[in-house]
Amino acid sequence: MKLRIIICQKPLGAPTTHSDTNIMRHFKPHFICFPEYFFVNTALGTQVQTHHNQDRQLRRISILSKELSTVVVGGTMPELADGVMYNTCHVYHDGKLLGSYRKKNLFFAEVGKITPGKSYQVFNAYGITFGVIICADVFDDDAFLFMKGKGARLIFTPTFSPKKEESTEDKYKRDHEIYVRGSKMADAIIVKVCGVKSEFRNFLQARSLIADKNGILYRVQPEEEDSEMIICKTIEV
Repeated sequence: MKLRIIICQKPLGAPTTHSDTNIMRHFKPHFICFPEYFFVNTALGTQVQTHHNQDRQLRRISILSKELSTVVVGGTMPELADGVMYNTCHVYHDGKLLGSYRKKNLFFAEVGKITPGKSYQVFNAYGITFGVIICADVFDDDAFLFMKGKGARLIFTPTFSPKKEESTEDKYKRDHEIYVRGSKMADAIIVKVCGVKSEFRNFLQARSLIADKNGILYRVQPEEEDSEMIICKTIEV
């Protein structure tokens, strides 16, 4: 089955512009995925939330999915629930909530602020099962084994990727060690979506990619790691 995927490689907290939406509408995507901590208010920060802003961000995701009649994998946002805060990906299809996933494996800067989720999740659309794992979840083999056990054919990984001083060869090696290996374990295609550095978060590198068990199908080039891009790709699952 051929699926049209859009990777929104954009600065965190940025608006989705009319130009962005026109590109998406023309491509007619099955899925649109945003980066980790994309749906935030930059005045609040990435790990602070209010109920008013939370409702506003959820409406943004819902409206976009309805306007484009597509699945929007809403990157992540801080979620207030149960008296604590989670780092949560909300997934909408045609304006309706399919479900959500709360990040299980926290980055060190989240510890003490974010409560980890309890279980991985899968969702269904277009007759296929797909999953979401967030950033550091990729270092947990159980994430990929869970996806395989649930029959996921596609895995989205919204990611917050701090810049590292390293060679291109080291970057490519790490991509294979994490994402190609993960794809083999899960027997699913992995779509990694990263945020671009900005005044809000100026230490990010946007290393978005698509991987399957045989290798990297698509990777943002080193010179594009600081570039805001709406990446449109067709994959076979």
